[in-house]
Amino acid sequence: MKIKGLSPTIAAWKLLLSSFPRGVVAFVIAVAGLSVGLPLALFVIGLPILVGMLAACEKILGVDRRMVAAWESCGEYPSGSPRIGLPDSRAELVQGGLKSWVSSLGNVQRYRNLAYGIGQFPVSILAFVLAIVIPATALALLLSPVAELISSRIFSFNLFEQDLIMKWLFPDWSSFQRSWFNTGLGVILLMATPFLFRKLGQCYAAWIRWISGTPSHT
Repeated sequence: MKIKGLSPTIAAWKLLLSSFPRGVVAFVIAVAGLSVGLPLALFVIGLPILVGMLAACEKILGVDRRMVAAWESCGEYPSGSPRIGLPDSRAELVQGGLKSWVSSLGNVQRYRNLAYGIGQFPVSILAFVLAIVIPATALALLLSPVAELISSRIFSFNLFEQDLIMKWLFPDWSSFQRSWFNTGLGVILLMATPFLFRKLGQCYAAWIRWISGTPSHT
């Protein structure tokens, strides 16, 4: 799969948007695995459930690591599932026995996968919301004059006539003139959007590297 030809801004925007479904899936798996696996661990049958939960979270984290690596290099996604320096939990789940399961659960490094499964949910919500709100706000500000014309001519309502901030800044301006001030703000935000998305992408990449224990990208 390639992201060649896409600007870093669009690639960062897609990275932020796509983080949300991964965050939801990882969170559901982590919470369900803990809720079911921990009580049943007393009867041994919960151990493979916990190992499987960690393996699933590791798999999703691997997808995130591939996407971050692809965005940072603006090239192809690496083939295969990247690892985080751990044995294959899925193989242990299928082939291993009690000793293997206990050994797997005793590896502290594996709990990074669990931390990712829980922590990715709020991070992905924030990333998704910002990826939507920033361009939507810029577009709304740019279209302020159009919204003012429609509102005043069709609904006989001036959008910015009673705006306290506008009245304080521009007491002598009409509502239509004030709408153009919003357009100026929209232009500024639109011009800043590529920078904001790239910085947000870097913050998201730093989170994935930190939670997976991957060295910083250079």
